[in-house]
Amino acid sequence: MPVSMNASDDGYCYHCGLPIPEGVNLTIQEGPQTRRFCCVGCKTAYQLIQSAGLEEFYKRRDPQQSGGRPDEENLAALAAFDDPIYQKTVVRALPDGKQRVHLLLEGIHCAACVWLNEKVLSGLPGVTSAQVNFSTHRATVTWDPAQTKLSQIIHTVRRIGYNGEPYDPEAVEQSHRKRDRDLLLRMAVAGFGAGNVMLIAVVLYAGFFTGMEAQYKHFFHWLSLVLATPVLFFSGWPFFRGAINGLRLRTLNMDLPIAIGATITYSYSVWITLSGVGEVYFDSVTMFLFFLLTGRFLESGARRKAANATERLLSITPKLASVVRDGDEYQVPVREVAVGEMVRVKPGEQIPLDGTVLSGGGGVDEAMLTGESVPVLKTLGDSVAGGTLNVDGALEIEVTRIGDESAINRIVRMVEAAQAARPPIQTLADRVAGWFVGAILIMASGTLAYWLTVDPAQALENTVALLIITCPCALGLATPAAVVVATGAASRAGILIKGGDVLERLARAQRIVLDKTGTVTLGRPTVQRVVLDADVGEAYLLEIAASLASASEHPIARAIAAYARDQSGENPRRPERSRNHAGLGIQGNWGDEQEARMGRAPFIAEWLGVDALEPPADANPFTWTAVAENGRLLGWFALADAPKPDAGEAVAAFHALGLETTLLSGDRAAVVEQTAAEVGVNHAIGGVLPGEKEGHVAQLQADGVAVAMVGDGVNDAPAMARADVAIAVENAADVSMETADVALLSPQLATAARAIAIAQRTMRIIRQNLTFSLVYNAIAIPLAASGHVLPIVAAVAMPLSSLIVVGNALRLNRIQPLPGEVTH
Repeated sequence: MPVSMNASDDGYCYHCGLPIPEGVNLTIQEGPQTRRFCCVGCKTAYQLIQSAGLEEFYKRRDPQQSGGRPDEENLAALAAFDDPIYQKTVVRALPDGKQRVHLLLEGIHCAACVWLNEKVLSGLPGVTSAQVNFSTHRATVTWDPAQTKLSQIIHTVRRIGYNGEPYDPEAVEQSHRKRDRDLLLRMAVAGFGAGNVMLIAVVLYAGFFTGMEAQYKHFFHWLSLVLATPVLFFSGWPFFRGAINGLRLRTLNMDLPIAIGATITYSYSVWITLSGVGEVYFDSVTMFLFFLLTGRFLESGARRKAANATERLLSITPKLASVVRDGDEYQVPVREVAVGEMVRVKPGEQIPLDGTVLSGGGGVDEAMLTGESVPVLKTLGDSVAGGTLNVDGALEIEVTRIGDESAINRIVRMVEAAQAARPPIQTLADRVAGWFVGAILIMASGTLAYWLTVDPAQALENTVALLIITCPCALGLATPAAVVVATGAASRAGILIKGGDVLERLARAQRIVLDKTGTVTLGRPTVQRVVLDADVGEAYLLEIAASLASASEHPIARAIAAYARDQSGENPRRPERSRNHAGLGIQGNWGDEQEARMGRAPFIAEWLGVDALEPPADANPFTWTAVAENGRLLGWFALADAPKPDAGEAVAAFHALGLETTLLSGDRAAVVEQTAAEVGVNHAIGGVLPGEKEGHVAQLQADGVAVAMVGDGVNDAPAMARADVAIAVENAADVSMETADVALLSPQLATAARAIAIAQRTMRIIRQNLTFSLVYNAIAIPLAASGHVLPIVAAVAMPLSSLIVVGNALRLNRIQPLPGEVTH
């Protein structure tokens, strides 16, 4: 049945011409005319065509042809993506009611593809964020399910020419193989055509010098034309498609000069073949397309190798779990296990899901998370992460996190976010690369005009060589390739870097500010002395202190609770009401008549109404904690916290990397100064309240110093937020993890130094890549324009330059030892 393509009031879609489903009311008002559409995809496609200035499309197309809307069967198939059961495995529900999905996009091959998908997806109703990762070909989309369905998102992506499906780790390799097969097929056609055309070219060259009858020469020209045509239009289609998409969107990409060069050379050779006068260049067309496809294939493999950190993490998690249900053990797919169920893990097996040890114990190899190869002892109550290896003991685990909330998936999200984020240096390179293509076309036009007046026989060859050899691809890949490799390598070392911009800020850091407890020290203080006030029994002091400590997670509170438990063997009586005063102490109430407090001397002195409260005199610089009840002092606890075994080496590494170090703590100045002296920190500042920590960081910044802050507690969060870059150590409080730009999964302080070393090395690699790209083009452009480069040589040099940039970035996969570090 004929359909009206240019009317909007007859029940047919203005864009695709198919009937508009009942109840769909998608319109655009243009003056007196109302354009009606059958779906969001058609409306978006129409808006894109209009914004690109291609209104003539609707006037010129055949009114009997559909615009390509999926048929009803395909639409029904897409509806399966909206199944709630299916979405449990691929869609993440966010706290604000929105949803997030990772889509694997087939067909992404340049920055224009990224721009188009982000623009189209962001235009859908309810879509609040759409970000495409060029390295992994994945789109992260956040949307309101009340306004848009997942099937509509996928439908829209497919309408603009990209095959999009929810990301499934098991489907990634299949997608890679499909893309590689397509490239290999195009390479095979190009290689077959190029090989045969080159053989014919040898005959023609021989005939040029020895003489050849015109009829044979014409025959070989026609034979070359027949062989070269499928190479241009089939093997060269990816370049033409990229150029057309770029022009449609009013952007210039590297596919454009390639397509122009190939078309000019082919068209000129066709004209020579038809006219029978002159020499053909079909050999040049076929050979440089073959070399370009080969380069793209190798570059794709190198990029995939650089970007497979997340696939590697996801692939190591087991697919089955041994679940205990009603006393019986079942092998169940991991995705079907619920929170609260019990899982058994035998020695030598991988732990399938995050959980807490219910029974058993033994060493667990957490190298895949922290980079540390030494197994960590796990006993009753300890947390374990899915994907880690149970080395030598049977475990029964209660599942605490599944799906997107698991440790591995959270790491994957952070790594992907880091790889997608663009540092400032990349933004500049992207702008330069965009203008560079326009400059190439201008220079090529000038080269053609010049050689037409000087030596017309060389004009075509020199122009094509210039179009091919110039390469903003290397410039465009210089930064993202390094960022992708660096973040992947860092994740394997137990370092999560949240963005490419973080790498740049981390590399610029001049001063590293270190929290003391839990960062430089072990974070496990122990009670060294107990001093009682007059007429106070030790048992009573321990009872009150343990009760207060039971309501706090602070390391000092835990140490006092453990000491009291060891002395009395009894569990404390928790306060009916308790309140933590950040950085000061804790108060507890039992009814209306009993209140007790424990904490720093100024905190207790203020409550007791005295000007000052001095801890007992002692030659050792202990951390003193006072305990008081109902307005009177009960006594003191003296605690000490040893530095981490690698703290001295880590501080030495900071200094070797060119950073000044400051130890900043709320602990007593004498304690902080002693710890600083033990580990070699340059500056020590003690007795600092949480708000004052932020002030110290701000003062350093006011003096022009770029500050990196390393911390682990709630009281560190304001200072970490103020710092140029924040680093949270292992087991940091959730708020510190959220504030941090870098999260360390290893307990070693040296991991922070390694993060800075990786950042500094990454910026060196980026600068090397950018320098190489600029020098390459500065040399290649004059050589090509002056006629010193053949098109064949240009076709080899252009992809080779991109491969060099990617190969240089891949050097970041090798984790180099820190200054002074001993390797085995």
